[in-house]
Amino acid sequence: MNVKALFSLLVLFLPLAAQASVADQIAALEKNKTQGSGVSLPDLGLPGTAPGKTRAVKPANPLTLTDGREVNLNDYAIVVFMQRACPYSAKFDPKLKAWADEAGIRVYPYTLDGYGDTSFPVALIPRKAGPGEPIAGEILTFFGNGLPIATPTTFMVNVNTNMAYPLYQGDTDMATVSQRLAQMIEADIDHLPPDTLGPVPSSSSLTSQ
Repeated sequence: MNVKALFSLLVLFLPLAAQASVADQIAALEKNKTQGSGVSLPDLGLPGTAPGKTRAVKPANPLTLTDGREVNLNDYAIVVFMQRACPYSAKFDPKLKAWADEAGIRVYPYTLDGYGDTSFPVALIPRKAGPGEPIAGEILTFFGNGLPIATPTTFMVNVNTNMAYPLYQGDTDMATVSQRLAQMIEADIDHLPPDTLGPVPSSSSLTSQ
């Protein structure tokens, strides 16, 4: 196999490796949770994360979209990339947590500096699938389409399909996040790929990596 063919094969399998690393991490976190760690950590429905596990049925959390369609917010979650050292995360995270608590939508924080903050004291740490990996799997999964790595950055994830849609980069108000969330849910229902939806809204209030 020549070098060009080998490179093409590697690129083809990178997204699968990234998703596998996320699945492995969450599987380990779920195992720790069941062993009584007392920490509530995410189950995003990734393939193979919890074989044979029966999920508790939650009461529906309905949301009516602008076009009249009704969805269950339990089918979605917010992923936020943050840093304790980021001043914009410090401003944004309390607003995000308060809004999410009121809306009844789950938030899963990933920290880029290894620390949680007052809003999300227990944060997930992106990890590499192996010592030879150049970048953590979660970073590749969420930012692999060319989106700049910065904090805070929020994504919407369909917890049943693991399809992720970028919401916003930088600090902003929750009305903007809520409106963008509804738009991305519509896109998800209509099976529109995230990379066909135009530029991701952003503000200058962010910390680039």
